[in-house]
Amino acid sequence: MRITITLSCLLCFALFQQTVVHGQAKAQPCFFGADFDDGVLPSGWDIGPLVERRTPEGIGLGEFVPAWTVGDAEQANAGGFFPVPNVPAGNRFAMANDDAPPCNCDMQEVSLTTPPIDLSGRSGTALECRVFHEQTLGGGPAYVEASMDGNNWITMALVPVQSGAWRSLVVNLSAFDGQSSVRLRFRWSDNGQWASGFAVDDICLRERLAYDLSVVRTHTHDPSASPFTVNDQSLRYRLLPLEQAGPMTVAVEVINRGMQPMPGVNATAIINQGGVDHGPFAGVAIPLLVPGESAILPISTGWTPTSTGTVTVSITVAGDVADMDPSDNGGSADLRITGPGWEDGYGAMARDEDMPDGLVGGEEVFISGNRVELVNAGSTISGISAVLGVATAEGTIIRAILMDVNMALVDTSVRHVITLEDLDRIQVGEARFLPMAHPAPLPAGDYFVGMQRLNDENDGTVHVLVSGIGPVGGSILMEGETFLLSYPLFTPMVRAHFNDYGVGVNEALSTIPAGPHVFPVPMRDQGWMTFEMEKPAMVAYRIIDTQGRTISTVDLGKLPSGPQRIAMDVSSLAPGTYLLSLTQDKWVNTRVFVVEGR
Repeated sequence: MRITITLSCLLCFALFQQTVVHGQAKAQPCFFGADFDDGVLPSGWDIGPLVERRTPEGIGLGEFVPAWTVGDAEQANAGGFFPVPNVPAGNRFAMANDDAPPCNCDMQEVSLTTPPIDLSGRSGTALECRVFHEQTLGGGPAYVEASMDGNNWITMALVPVQSGAWRSLVVNLSAFDGQSSVRLRFRWSDNGQWASGFAVDDICLRERLAYDLSVVRTHTHDPSASPFTVNDQSLRYRLLPLEQAGPMTVAVEVINRGMQPMPGVNATAIINQGGVDHGPFAGVAIPLLVPGESAILPISTGWTPTSTGTVTVSITVAGDVADMDPSDNGGSADLRITGPGWEDGYGAMARDEDMPDGLVGGEEVFISGNRVELVNAGSTISGISAVLGVATAEGTIIRAILMDVNMALVDTSVRHVITLEDLDRIQVGEARFLPMAHPAPLPAGDYFVGMQRLNDENDGTVHVLVSGIGPVGGSILMEGETFLLSYPLFTPMVRAHFNDYGVGVNEALSTIPAGPHVFPVPMRDQGWMTFEMEKPAMVAYRIIDTQGRTISTVDLGKLPSGPQRIAMDVSSLAPGTYLLSLTQDKWVNTRVFVVEGR
């Protein structure tokens, strides 16, 4: 069995309007922090002694390597047993990784220690960070500890265990306020086993106020609900057909960043569509939120979208005691309601984030897909589209598949053989749409839409790109001739369409302006792009690396109609492969280019 799951961003494309989640800036800045985005440990950090490599039987090899490294999700899971989520795409973090090469290592007690931190004049100090700690494969606990002399360590927190997700951690350090030399360390043990690992990121020390609520994230759905509950619509959708819109339940995640418990925490939502506000809608208050505690507050609005276009949900939070810094008490999130035609997204129902951060698939039979929740009976899923990976091979056979909540077959597309034209469109990130063979009105309920690699004598590869993290039960992966079922946390870029693409995907996509021609190949210090403008429009472009990180953004302003020739300064780029993402008005086109060594 050769099913490949890769969670590194290969090429990032914008195909439809992307959902945007907005939050307010945190009022109290970090006076000490580390995000590891440059790929190295900051100067002055202590990673402790080297650790010895061992055989699987635990026999020392006499080779010693660093216990702590900085890397991304792909590097963390290189051994297959430390699946750190790639959130955000291409993110780097510090880790003690007992699984990926060169370890199996002796990580009985390993510590990552900060340099001395001056807390003189500080009040209400707290540590905030993200941790990934599953404690799997026999691994031991993880601790946050503090010391004023570097020798006597005090346990400040036992790191909670959570499977499959990064977790926010807040640790009260106010006992050390006023001290001039405080060290913190993250300590983890593999318990003498060949365990997985421990990861930490986005370390921040900040001063806290007595009463201070903060919005972490705003949702257009209810993330506290179970995906396995049928006849609701609790999953998060980026695109939702108007005919499947129902009364919205929205939610907000709030954290108490203050030093005191906050009583009576409540949330209020306003929903805007087409410039018209609806609400306010109030949720059920939380009696008490203790310092460092976070919670999700759902709000049943009873309001249903009535037209296509963007719906913006804005939520504010408050408590019974006045917030001493209300600047971060609000946030917003967007949902696009779709309808017939290209402009309205062909009635697309999509759960992915529209920015690839990995792929799934390979050379064997598999089905990769998503749960879609139909709350209104009588709708017809006309077809299914998927964004395929660039390693997908010509001649390989795929089909779209629609199943009910019990994985029973409802409908499929006809068998489709990957063509050279498909490969050209895959290269620029265009989704492949396959119409259903026998579309019919569906009862309300949960369904699964998937893309299937069929079994044949062709051993070519098919990859489906994935984008974003979802709950267990939101997506499926079925592998092999027996269709072994699993519920991954990643979200395949597979979408249901309630309206046809017209005559076909080729005709529908022909209205997109032609993508830029980029030359020379390869570039050295300067390159060029040429493209045609059918009408005057605002134009900008981004240069993105193979990890999905935006290297530079250039706003070209409003360009006239006609042929365009734009110089590209690539003198500061390291040799390698990059993606050019050109935005013309509402369209986005992408091209790959290469920078050679100098």
